Amino acid sequence: MRNLRNEHRSVLKCPSGLQLTASTWDGDSIICAFGPNKDDALLELKRWEKASASGHQLKDFASWDAPCPLPDLECDKILDLHYFPDSLTACLVLAGGDIIVVREEPQSGEEKIEIVGSVDAGISAAAWAPDDELLAITTQANTFLYMTRDFENVADITFTSDDLKASKHVSVGWGKSETQFKGKRARLLRDPTMPEKVDEGILSECDARNTTITWRGDGAYVAVNSVESGTRRVIRVYSREGILDSVSEPVDGLESALSWRPAGNLIAGIQRFEHRLDVVFFERNGLRHGQFALRLTKEEMDDWGRQITLKWNIDSSVLAVLLNDRIQLWTMGNYHYYLKQEIFPFSESPTNSVSLVWHTEKPLRFAICTANEVQNMEYNLAVGNGPTIPPDDYGVVAVIDGRSLRVTPLRLANVPPPMALHDVNLPSNALDVTVTRNILHGSVVDINVLTNSEILTYDWNVFAKPPVPPKLRTSKKSPYIQDISMERHQSTQTNGDVHSLNIQSKHNDENPTKEVVEFCLSGNGSLHASHRLLTKNCTSYLVTPAHLIFTTSQNLLKFVHMGGVEELEVPLDTPETDERCRSIERGARLITVMPSIFALVLQMPRGNLETIYPRALVLAGIRLSLNEKKYKKAFLACRNHRVDMNILHDYAPKEFIADVGLFVDQIKKVEHIDLFLSQLREEDVSKTMYRETLKTKLLETEAHSEAPPLATHENTALSKVNQICHSFLETLESRRSTHLQNIITAHVCKLPPDLNAGLSMIAKMQVEDPDRIDRAVEHICFLADINRLYDNALGLYDLQLTLLTAQQSQKDPREYLPFLQNLQEMSELRRRYSIDNHLGRHRKALKHLYDLDDSEGVKSYMSKHDL
Repeated sequence: MRNLRNEHRSVLKCPSGLQLTASTWDGDSIICAFGPNKDDALLELKRWEKASASGHQLKDFASWDAPCPLPDLECDKILDLHYFPDSLTACLVLAGGDIIVVREEPQSGEEKIEIVGSVDAGISAAAWAPDDELLAITTQANTFLYMTRDFENVADITFTSDDLKASKHVSVGWGKSETQFKGKRARLLRDPTMPEKVDEGILSECDARNTTITWRGDGAYVAVNSVESGTRRVIRVYSREGILDSVSEPVDGLESALSWRPAGNLIAGIQRFEHRLDVVFFERNGLRHGQFALRLTKEEMDDWGRQITLKWNIDSSVLAVLLNDRIQLWTMGNYHYYLKQEIFPFSESPTNSVSLVWHTEKPLRFAICTANEVQNMEYNLAVGNGPTIPPDDYGVVAVIDGRSLRVTPLRLANVPPPMALHDVNLPSNALDVTVTRNILHGSVVDINVLTNSEILTYDWNVFAKPPVPPKLRTSKKSPYIQDISMERHQSTQTNGDVHSLNIQSKHNDENPTKEVVEFCLSGNGSLHASHRLLTKNCTSYLVTPAHLIFTTSQNLLKFVHMGGVEELEVPLDTPETDERCRSIERGARLITVMPSIFALVLQMPRGNLETIYPRALVLAGIRLSLNEKKYKKAFLACRNHRVDMNILHDYAPKEFIADVGLFVDQIKKVEHIDLFLSQLREEDVSKTMYRETLKTKLLETEAHSEAPPLATHENTALSKVNQICHSFLETLESRRSTHLQNIITAHVCKLPPDLNAGLSMIAKMQVEDPDRIDRAVEHICFLADINRLYDNALGLYDLQLTLLTAQQSQKDPREYLPFLQNLQEMSELRRRYSIDNHLGRHRKALKHLYDLDDSEGVKSYMSKHDL
């Protein structure tokens, strides 16, 4: 869901009279080749050292005359320009057959310019291996050569029609509708493994009969796209040793464009239909493996879509499609290809073809070369997300896909890409997009879309029912100025007002009286907070009013509490013990954060989305709600995210005890209050599992007196649990009619449980509210051990209550009914004596026996129980 955003562009105009023909990278400088042409055989090499400064002069490298040795060529042509930084040497391969080495700093005995080899028949294509150790060359004589770094020929292969027999392709039609089960009779109609139409490899009308060479990223294999016998195009794959590995299956309309994805899994080519242009993919074995359309009309195909070149970048994330007068950059996610950028390199009508050279180390940096100028451009991957400040954190994300803008509010509809809640059709291909808050309407967001010719502003009511797509509000004609270098960063003020600036100029006009913390992520993974370096391995980041959130190359998600520049504390790599650090899937990147619902959305490398609720966000939200005395919101957060509810009290004990009435008024539901009371325990979770990690709060907590000792039977007055239960009992006493169940729960949840008080309340209900007594008995039996409740009910001398309690247990009625019936038949004192004797309360039993005036029984009982 990330878009390509331009962060640098610089242009070098060619000197008068010189025509740029090739270029290559040497670190951050560009080696440019000028000439030869039909009017002048002079070939010049120049170095553009600092491409970031306009008006820089070119540094002369070398120059010489390069007449074409082949009479059928009007002038010689550079097929490949390569620079070896370790030896300060440039190598040029010319179509006339010459291989030339130019030494920038020749040693003694070495020539500055040397022709190290020549192919008499002429060269049709050339490419160096990624490790710079092997040069692959195809000649006009239909041969294929390997040369080492020392230009020794190690392989000489001739293309023949017998090569087509190397691969016996068998397609079983995986994923096609013909292979799906449709019943026996349908299966008998035709063989699903046989395609309806078999391609013969018919050449395209626009095919220039060129040859293309492309290496796999590891240099183990090389692919050659050439015309075989003037009838069909063939992609041959050779190993590094020169052994033919496979040949592609016939494809009608296949053209010369070819680029092997450095990751190694796909080889990209172009297939032209009558009304459509496709980028098609091949596997190493020559079989087709998917495709996507370039979305050109018939008129566009005939106008600026006749000659096409493909170039993958170094990390396989972007595919550049070079057309006659423009360059398109495509990315892939969830098996869908997005058109992210369309670049027009010509200031006037195009006079020749355009070429593109990707940087060998920086994945999103490249040079565009035309006859009159060279452009140095660099992009970054940025998410077009909306505000992350509550209550406007709707999680709106806008994804560019050519003339379609896909927008989704992830807070309301977590739609996985490439799908979206709404697809907005644009008049032209989008270049950039921002999502901002509408100042006048809280639930409306502004979506600003930048194209090459205008800026479009859409209004979108996120909460409209039924959902409505964004509506165009204004369209302002404003040509896209590419010469301005912009930096992407976000800033936050220490007073809590956060400003998300997706694109901001280098000049800062913030209020100088307030400390402003500016966060900026560089291309090498360094995350800065103003002048301070926070980390060197950051891969993505987001800013909220409470946290700086970022991911690292160690696959960790980290939270930094917001504050001044020097107060920012980056947590250690300890996800087991610190709530501010969490392990995530390898390669995951941040998309957006919604603090209002404690949600964080990440995108995995394959393109799918995952929404998580990090403990740091949840606890920050709970603490904020407690500070604002929003107890219901804090309680529901604990309940939904399985947070120990003791934090509701332990975070601010005095304030909670004083606000028990407010807590009950906000929670209201009897079941929710029971849930809170039943989870109380003596541990102070604010000092253990949910220890505060914000420095200022931590110091305040440590400044308080030490926590009281845990409750025992001897110091129940110091018990945290008992104190909370007593506060609830005092508050609920006036609400007995509606919260009787909570009162029983508060008695049972004391340490130790006050079962007698709870049972006594139920006993009173036999007279006051007999209709609810069964439910009350069932509730107290759920909270406490049934055997203990049976004994305690018996100890109250209430046989009816004892019977109700016994009926909720798993006891056999034959165990307790005869016993209770026997007690029922006794006199009051004799019954009490029998119950106390049964429960082992011998002193009480002795007292009742004394009241019965049974002197012999008293003596015998005292002697028996040593009383």
